[in-house]
Amino acid sequence: MTPWDGVHEFVQVVEIGSFTRAAESLGVSKSFISKQVTDLENRLGVRLLQRTTRQVSLTPEGEVFYRNCREMVEAFERAQGLVSEMQEQPTGLLRIALNNTYGVEFMATAVAEFASTYDKLTVEVVTSLTDSDLVGDANDVTIRYGQQEDSSLYARQIGHQSFCLCATPAYFRKHGKPANLAELKEHNCLTNRTGYWHFNSAGGTMKVKVNGTWKCDDGSGIVAAARCGLGLAQLPVVFVRRELRTGQLVALEDDWSFFDRDVWVVYGHKQNLSLKVQLLLNFLTQRFERAQQRPQRFTLPETWQDLE
Repeated sequence: MTPWDGVHEFVQVVEIGSFTRAAESLGVSKSFISKQVTDLENRLGVRLLQRTTRQVSLTPEGEVFYRNCREMVEAFERAQGLVSEMQEQPTGLLRIALNNTYGVEFMATAVAEFASTYDKLTVEVVTSLTDSDLVGDANDVTIRYGQQEDSSLYARQIGHQSFCLCATPAYFRKHGKPANLAELKEHNCLTNRTGYWHFNSAGGTMKVKVNGTWKCDDGSGIVAAARCGLGLAQLPVVFVRRELRTGQLVALEDDWSFFDRDVWVVYGHKQNLSLKVQLLLNFLTQRFERAQQRPQRFTLPETWQDLE
């Protein structure tokens, strides 16, 4: 039982003037209405209604209580109207968390395309070098990569992110191109501080330890070293698309050299999603549907146009 139990029934009886007709309007029995109102009076410790066989009238206490309940009903109806309006046109704040390890330009561009369609929507993009705490950081959604292990959250896969092995043309002329995973030991590998790269395999993801003279946990730092010809880098295709298109960097195009990880939109609730979150999910799913296609990895000019 809650303090609100019986309030709606009480207001209906007052405004319709009859327990019977109030029951009919609410689709319940007369005995249910009577019990709800009686229980409400007992909790308040006062009689709200005078009942006779012919009519129902308010007591002085009931008059005061009804006026205040009427104000609450009107406030609820206004709130309900505002929520309904928001479900027709997304409004308010939409907070999106992005992982910034390899930059946010590509994903932020997609989010900006979405935001440009809705002038009443305010978008706040939060970036960090680690995955954001969806609930604790009060985000509506967060973009995550790879296998999702938090079963308390809901996630929708919107595509995949492909990593390629790349270096400058000068580096490859001097050191040659690795033909397989085993030949990586002959190359200066530019990595984060873990020193591991990941690759596709028949059994899922293969984790490979590599060695090199440059380590940086920010992808921009790895790109900078690769541009200078320091070594071989494993980077998301979309993160180095300009360098690949201009030839400043060259990517290996053998299947063994790529790593694909899933891209997810993670959100907290499956039921009764707000319109703004529903629309964002649908938009990103459609926007990145092309990212499911493997040919987008390669350095052919026509395929790189899809990454703009």
